[in-house]
Amino acid sequence: MVFIIPYMEIRRNIFLFKLYYLFADLAPLSVLAVVYFQQITGSYAFALGIFSIANIVQSIAEIPTGIISDKMGRKKTLIFSSVLTTLAFTIFAMAGTFSQKYLLILGAIIWAIADAFASGTDDAMMYETMEELRKADKYDIVYARSRTFGQIGLGLGALIATVVTYFYSLTVLAWVAAILTINQTIVALQLVEPKVHTREDCTSVKHFVAAIKAFLQNKKLRILATIQMINHGISFAGHRFEGAYFNLLIPTWAVNIARMVKQTCGAISFAIAPYFRKFGFYKILVTSTLGMMAIKLSAVIMNNMVTPFLQSCVNIFYGTSSTAESALLQQELSPKQRATMGSIVSLFSGLVSAIIYWVVGIVADNSSVLVAIVMLILSNLFISGGYYWMLKKYK
Repeated sequence: MVFIIPYMEIRRNIFLFKLYYLFADLAPLSVLAVVYFQQITGSYAFALGIFSIANIVQSIAEIPTGIISDKMGRKKTLIFSSVLTTLAFTIFAMAGTFSQKYLLILGAIIWAIADAFASGTDDAMMYETMEELRKADKYDIVYARSRTFGQIGLGLGALIATVVTYFYSLTVLAWVAAILTINQTIVALQLVEPKVHTREDCTSVKHFVAAIKAFLQNKKLRILATIQMINHGISFAGHRFEGAYFNLLIPTWAVNIARMVKQTCGAISFAIAPYFRKFGFYKILVTSTLGMMAIKLSAVIMNNMVTPFLQSCVNIFYGTSSTAESALLQQELSPKQRATMGSIVSLFSGLVSAIIYWVVGIVADNSSVLVAIVMLILSNLFISGGYYWMLKKYK
């Protein structure tokens, strides 16, 4: 049975996605998570190992959760993801309260499963909403505007973290973060399913195999996805670890002020991203990647109290590059297995990220935090080179 959803009802998803990303990214613990984990475990390798575990679990969970999203519906998937996120952050807070480092592993596993459910599903639901409205060609514009609110959420989270860590502790901050995640569920409950997914005769295994075949047959998708996998692994590790680096140069509470600068730049970047689409997505990616690397290197060379604030300006390129990446990927995904194929990409991306987290943690423990940061920054040369090759081949 297929239900026709009124135009105005499905249209409200555009507004709800802005709120969804606002609350999903309202994560006060984000910038100091590595510092918080390191305080509990006593090791950067163990702290970053938590993220490695999360990425491995997420990679394993990507495929079944992607199939569930394609088969059962986007809304239910996002609701379940939001509930699991609250549970995960509650366990993180308990780990600090009771000084139990192994609770961090449990929290990471649940958090990873939550992210696996959301991964690919949110973008697929947004794209399908635009298809329902016959405006799929405007997907990148809606994506950028929605992600602008995500950057605002991160900025608000950093502001909250500044106040809490100034007066209280990281453990209190962890409890505040857990409570705030409830808002994400409230918004997810109000989303409208873009369409009822037709139940196909094929089994979930056949559905997955069909998605794999479609992925392997698309050379452009394979290359693009590979570059994005490595890029996300490097970016996520750098994003998580920079808080530990900043904390060596400025007080803990001031680290969150630097993060506010970063998210403000990110919000501006997403807001202006639609105006750059005329230059072409590949040109945007090459320019953005090189621009981010230049800012990070300049900041690290200074290596003083100015560094966190200068390096945070890197996000002026984040919105344009993220929007271009998502738009290019969505254009190559098969409509029938959009979330499943997106999950296949996320699966391998998670494995790559897990390896990078582990390597960075070992380098930091055996050398220094600064050396680990420089290593991550220079790795971006491979990313910019990959996008430049794509630009020449697929103009």
